[in-house]
Amino acid sequence: MFGSRPAASFPQISPTEVTAVSPAGTGVVEVTLTTPAGVSDPIPFYYFDPPVLCSVTPASGPLAGGATVTLTGSALSTATSVRFGTHTVIPTVINDRQISVTTPSRDAAGTATTAGGTSNSLSYTYVGAPTVTALTPTFGTPSGGTSFTLTGTNLTGADVTFNGAPATGVTVNAAGTSLSGTTPAGTGTATVPGGFTYTLQRAYVTNSGSNNVLVINTATSTVTGTPITVGANPRGVAVTPDATRVYVTNNGSATVSVIDTVSNAVTTTIPVSTTPHGVAITPDGTRAYVAHNGLSTVSVINTATNSVLTTVTVGTNPYGISVTPNGTRVYVTSQGTNSVSVIDTASNAVVGSPIAVGSSPRGVTFTPDGTRAYVTNSGSGTASVINTVTGTPLTVGTTPYGVALTPDGARAYVANQGSNSVSVIDTATNTVTTTITVGTGPFAVATA
Repeated sequence: MFGSRPAASFPQISPTEVTAVSPAGTGVVEVTLTTPAGVSDPIPFYYFDPPVLCSVTPASGPLAGGATVTLTGSALSTATSVRFGTHTVIPTVINDRQISVTTPSRDAAGTATTAGGTSNSLSYTYVGAPTVTALTPTFGTPSGGTSFTLTGTNLTGADVTFNGAPATGVTVNAAGTSLSGTTPAGTGTATVPGGFTYTLQRAYVTNSGSNNVLVINTATSTVTGTPITVGANPRGVAVTPDATRVYVTNNGSATVSVIDTVSNAVTTTIPVSTTPHGVAITPDGTRAYVAHNGLSTVSVINTATNSVLTTVTVGTNPYGISVTPNGTRVYVTSQGTNSVSVIDTASNAVVGSPIAVGSSPRGVTFTPDGTRAYVTNSGSGTASVINTVTGTPLTVGTTPYGVALTPDGARAYVANQGSNSVSVIDTATNTVTTTITVGTGPFAVATA
């Protein structure tokens, strides 16, 4: 008898042993044996619920094994083994609903065995170690928030950290070959696979009256470091897409200075035609376009060799110049015709009709999506916005010349030559939010 219930059967009986089949039951019952001579002393018999597995975390791990996996379910307190395919490992019991194991090698489905039997199976996938073939971009701002993409293999479930700080918003494609996320705040060089350098948020301002370039920390809106001496009467300024070099046009010496952003020193001087003013660099960093105000031409510079490839004739008295975000067009302000000329970068030829803007236009720059171009009009003290409905122009400082947007497109910086200042425009509201005092006769500005 198992408690009050008789054994389902007892097919084998001998003078010293009875083999019985237990009936259904729960908990602990007393087992007794009755013979013609009487009833035996009771012996406890324990009924255990069969184990059930609900989840395995994580559900994948390295081919070599060695990963700690937690199995959740019910009736797990008497677990004696966990099987991964043909490999059996001994678990550590946490409680009735959780056990943990160290995975063996090889791909298999996992089951758990307890005093109550063997559980259902769960899938556990073995994956190869992650590999990274590329990281883009390889630099970003100390405040974080830079969108990045890692390409490689076996990236599913990968944790990405920058100097120990986790990336946010991490997503992986179905194939596990591309991972995207957003950088955390940091400084220096990060240890993320492929390498990532945190760079100072900077704006470079040319001071035509003092023949130098000042560097502004855009996070604090303060001048940082010492002035960088360049050529005579510097005007235009542009930063390469990788933020490693700055190109400055020197109107008085007919040259272009190339500044290394790490050392903040001029490393190369490029001879060009007379009266260079605005300069812009293509998104791939292979070309620099320089506007020559006195010649009504634009020089095209190969940035790999720092030499002039060709020249393009544009409108009268070109000043400002900017490349569209997709790199297919160059916009050039023509001061003498109050308009903007458009150059096709594939053919290096002017296309379409000039775009009319305000009086004596100087600087021009684009929003990141390319839907708006901001143009400073020095003759009317306004900033025009083309290719979108904007309402009234913005009033900035005296005689505005250069203009540049931050990489995220949130702010536009305008160099006001007549008032020795830089106006900061909030592009979401198209309002001037602050004015920064700089050197004498600021002419152009570029951000990185």
